[in-house]
Amino acid sequence: MRYLFLFITLSVLQLSCSSSKNVQYNADPSIQLQQILEDGTTIENGITGISLTVISPELDINFSNATGYDSTEKKQALQVEQPFRIASLTKVFVATGILRLHEKSLLSIEDVISKHISQEHIDILRKGGYNPDNITIRHCLMHMSGLYDYAEGGPDYIEEASKDPAKRWTRTEQIQFAMDHGKPQGAPGEIFHYSDTGYVLLGEIIERSLDTGLAEGLRSLLKFNELGMSSTYLESLEERPVSLLPNVKRYMETIDASNWDNSIDLYGGGGLVSNTKDLTVFLQALFNGGIYEQEDTLPIMLLKKEYNGNEVPSQRLGFGSVTGKKSGLEVYLHSGFWGTFFMHIPKYNCSIAMNNTNDGDNNVLQQVIDYVIWLGEQQSKP
Repeated sequence: MRYLFLFITLSVLQLSCSSSKNVQYNADPSIQLQQILEDGTTIENGITGISLTVISPELDINFSNATGYDSTEKKQALQVEQPFRIASLTKVFVATGILRLHEKSLLSIEDVISKHISQEHIDILRKGGYNPDNITIRHCLMHMSGLYDYAEGGPDYIEEASKDPAKRWTRTEQIQFAMDHGKPQGAPGEIFHYSDTGYVLLGEIIERSLDTGLAEGLRSLLKFNELGMSSTYLESLEERPVSLLPNVKRYMETIDASNWDNSIDLYGGGGLVSNTKDLTVFLQALFNGGIYEQEDTLPIMLLKKEYNGNEVPSQRLGFGSVTGKKSGLEVYLHSGFWGTFFMHIPKYNCSIAMNNTNDGDNNVLQQVIDYVIWLGEQQSKP
């Protein structure tokens, strides 16, 4: 749901060491990152708890820890193994699943969505003013479908969901909600408009392409079990692993939404539960040949093939991207509604995942990035 990419781009991902030139860093990543983590949880910045994992085999970083509490009640210390609803980070997993189907020739990302979704949803889209024969899977992956975002195109959805937090939403209801509460945002391929609606349709496409449930489809396509991602599951659509610790609480400003039915954000735009360790395992596998089975699939996802010699848009297939103006460093990232975030820096093969127990004002991520860049520069010196 909530898409923080633009805010993160402006306030966090400066991707330069300018803010760290006068900082005295410890060359031991475990010591330095622990200090950054502890400094980030203070009464002043309103952060209750932070989980952080940073992995970079090239920089010899293997850090995972947490500080603070798992709820604003501050009764239970936060543990890094605790899972949490990752919200829109799920979109990267869904996009990866779609590209797995693409490389298995079960679909093409250039297919129009009308080829892969139900007649019921085709009819709903047509009545809402859309032509699903003109919207491609690629359009949905890149948020260029023109589909109004049912979740946060306006305040209506959250207001409606808050009236009955126990309501079990269906994908069809969410698609219909988009039709009833918004208009097409532009012609397909014309403009960027972030859309959960497009991703719930992509979730349906995974189901129908495999003739299975979304949970089973993601688990098999993305190799959760083979990768040892034992804390990752699609909440309420598959069994919760019995060995997991209690989930980190989720908040909507001051409202405890931890027990809201997760169907408010489930069918492709969100829905996964994970922890920072598993999230970095996923990123490391994705960028190092552990998920895709064809060498050209990752370049397709990152638009490294189609845009050679041309300006590449910041929105890739599932990921957002940022290139530092001073450093030239390129990263791939996504954020989520509940204070979740992950990113990968290919230059250092560095994966970072962070979760805030509640939203607040902190610069932990910026400090982590600055330190990673500094460490990379130190190791590159003769």
